[in-house]
Amino acid sequence: MRKSLLAMAALMGVATLPAHAWRVNIDQETFADIGFSTIVRGIYEGKRNDNSSVKNRLNFFVPLFNITASGQVNKLVYFSMNAEGNSNTATLGDNRVLVRDSFIGLKFADEFRVQAGVMRVPFTRVALTSAYAQLFPYTPPFGALANQPTDVEAGGLSPRDHGIVVWGNVADGLVKYYLGITDGATIRRSDDDSLAYTIRVQFTPVMLGFKPETGYTLADTYLGRQNVLSIGVGYRVVGRSGAQRDTKMLTVDALYEQKFGDIVPNLQVGFINKKDADGVANRKASQLYAQGQLLYDQMVGFGKPALAVRFEQNKNELPGVLADRDEPKVNRFGVIAHYYIKGQAAKVSLGVDSVRFNSEARNRTCSDYGVNGACRNFTDVNLQFQTQF
Repeated sequence: MRKSLLAMAALMGVATLPAHAWRVNIDQETFADIGFSTIVRGIYEGKRNDNSSVKNRLNFFVPLFNITASGQVNKLVYFSMNAEGNSNTATLGDNRVLVRDSFIGLKFADEFRVQAGVMRVPFTRVALTSAYAQLFPYTPPFGALANQPTDVEAGGLSPRDHGIVVWGNVADGLVKYYLGITDGATIRRSDDDSLAYTIRVQFTPVMLGFKPETGYTLADTYLGRQNVLSIGVGYRVVGRSGAQRDTKMLTVDALYEQKFGDIVPNLQVGFINKKDADGVANRKASQLYAQGQLLYDQMVGFGKPALAVRFEQNKNELPGVLADRDEPKVNRFGVIAHYYIKGQAAKVSLGVDSVRFNSEARNRTCSDYGVNGACRNFTDVNLQFQTQF
């Protein structure tokens, strides 16, 4: 069963198939794997801004659940569907289930595959990595970090887009490439025919014994199952209508993970830059981040412990900022302890997420996004449970 799931991961680009799934067989060539995943989180939120009505608070919610179906019609045609939802409040109207991925693929060869539909944008590692495979699976704390380069719904950098992606692995995974033509900032059908163009190339020195990330999607950690050294470069242009400027984005990132006996160190670094962000001339945004994990690859009690840290710096220059003012900067630091009961299929995590604003970001950022009162530094504590089937 596990070998068949790993084969499907290589075929369809699913980096984090659950350890188990329900396989429906039609014949020897036609089948589908049905899966279910969910995250349950409790978060103690620090006071966000200087508004006297804003307090520290404790919340429990389900930020994410997924129902997936992935399989093949025959050796040439494959497919994948992912329905995603959440339960953030007791009000039924506030909870939604959306089709986040739905695509059909043609695998002509390992070096040449074509996928059409809605799928992850092959630009940043962040966009290509499922929340279930991230070391820090937290969304931006709230509007104070909106429109940063990794904000999932801002600036044409949604992690999904509708269109066609050609991709493949060359020379046994030495090089992986993606070429995408998608709707970009205009998902909904309209008179605007602007498109987005994306290219990403990853390099893995397989001659040194490292295993390539051959699937379409990626992961922050492979939990010591394979030694990985992957270096990626991506470029994306999002077309804009009218007098708006096309948004141009560049990213460079790298992941290193290698098993040394019972210890598995992991390090990831990345840089993302946006020019003419959100179609506004001279608007710039960037993010620099570094994160790592140290996993003890032996059972302690009923799971394997790991400790991860992350630092990121976000810059978001808005038009009209005076030259003598400081550049708005938001620094974020996180520490999280993971307890892998059964890999990513059953995991408990406890983390601290701290956000710090410089003076310019503190005075402007909150009001820019409709929050009364200046931003203030804050720290969140997150307790999270994760399961996959």
